[in-house]
Amino acid sequence: MESNSLIGNANLLPWLVPLGPLLAFFIITLLTNRAKMVPGTSPEYADHNHPSYFGMNVGVASQASRIVTIIVGLSGIIAAWLIAWTVVGVATGNPHLGEEVYGSSFDWLATGTTALKMGVLVDPLNTIMLFMVPLACVCIFIYSIGYAASDPRQSRFFALISLFAGAMLTLVVADNLLLLFVGWEIMGLCSYLLIGFWFEKESAYKAAIKAFTTTRVADVIMLLGIVYLYSLTGTLSFREILHNPEVLKTLATTPALIFGSMSAASLIGIFLVIGTIGKSAQFPLHVWLPDAMEGPTPVSAMIHAAAMVSAGIYAVIRMYPVFAAGGDPHAGILTPPLLLMTVVGSFTALFAATIAVAQNDVKKVLAYSTISQLGFMIAALGIGAYVAAAFHLITHAFFKALLFMASGSVIHGMEHGDHHVHEHAHGHDEDDHVLLPAGAHALPAAAGSHGDVALTAEVDAHVMAGEHAGHDTHTE
Repeated sequence: MESNSLIGNANLLPWLVPLGPLLAFFIITLLTNRAKMVPGTSPEYADHNHPSYFGMNVGVASQASRIVTIIVGLSGIIAAWLIAWTVVGVATGNPHLGEEVYGSSFDWLATGTTALKMGVLVDPLNTIMLFMVPLACVCIFIYSIGYAASDPRQSRFFALISLFAGAMLTLVVADNLLLLFVGWEIMGLCSYLLIGFWFEKESAYKAAIKAFTTTRVADVIMLLGIVYLYSLTGTLSFREILHNPEVLKTLATTPALIFGSMSAASLIGIFLVIGTIGKSAQFPLHVWLPDAMEGPTPVSAMIHAAAMVSAGIYAVIRMYPVFAAGGDPHAGILTPPLLLMTVVGSFTALFAATIAVAQNDVKKVLAYSTISQLGFMIAALGIGAYVAAAFHLITHAFFKALLFMASGSVIHGMEHGDHHVHEHAHGHDEDDHVLLPAGAHALPAAAGSHGDVALTAEVDAHVMAGEHAGHDTHTE
């Protein structure tokens, strides 16, 4: 009876995972008082690299509302964390998790003889995401309490970052492409609003517009792939598509609607990969991510670690059977989507790392390093090393969140981001002198770090892929 109860929880609890942050967003937005407008003449409103509010009226919440905002925002993400880890504990306690998929769904919209469904699932892939995403978000939220303490728009900040976290968690637990795409788009909206949070700064609102328009181009193409997939299969459910060999075989053998020499699976895969290239900031749609550093530091940590760019890698791993349909990456037989990922990811990894070493601003260095790290993951996925890419995704999330928050603390205290000056700034904060090297040790895959383990696995996969290709050429 206890086992059945746990299985029931694993089926139903995922619905509750994103609920806490989403409720926090609505409560903070609707119930906190921000109607009081005061002249922005207080020095605290132009402090610590925040934009100057002098000469304008600023909406300021009462002290009680600010306290309620912090309590509600933090409670929402902690609730999501506890529920997510409960789901992880229940799921991993089942020795047959890899064979069974927990979840539940319901018909949402009838479309002729079929129906679009909404549902959630728990499987080995999103179990590791449910371990990482809420934990990283909790750390970022706690950091945000001190970071946004002097900002008059604190309530707006916590409302948006709660919605951001809720959207990412919705994407993670989704059991179909439609719900995944809903979370995907809400994150795009939140990134626009949070990158441009200090919209008084011209550079901030221009960066927000660039991020929104660049990712929307990729998202439209991704949506075309989703619609085409639904037109061929009559479903967007991961279980009905990815665990059905007949569906995958049909997609691999059906000629594409355009480019007839290509299979439908390849065309759909290319459309979905382009969406990922935009969301995960790969060349040539990488241009929005470095400018996204104009937003508050916790937003940078969310985008680079817990959400946004991680969503693109997760989506590729989730849909991997479609990308590989008709090919065998482990034998060196790459389909067009896999070849596209291999080429784009490999070039982006080298290209972005080269730019990073020439930057002066510490957040720009971290931004380009993120693009490079994501390039390694995309390239690894292109050759079939999806386990190594998933491990790299998790390790990258933690050390990159650490680096952004530690560097944000330094910038907050020194009021600039030039890392050449930081090198000569001794005694500012002893914690930062410990935390920054700890994160920096993992970033270049230094020996003994978890970054070393992840990158070594990906490099080994590339070597094996090269050996397969060489063997095939020699055989011919």
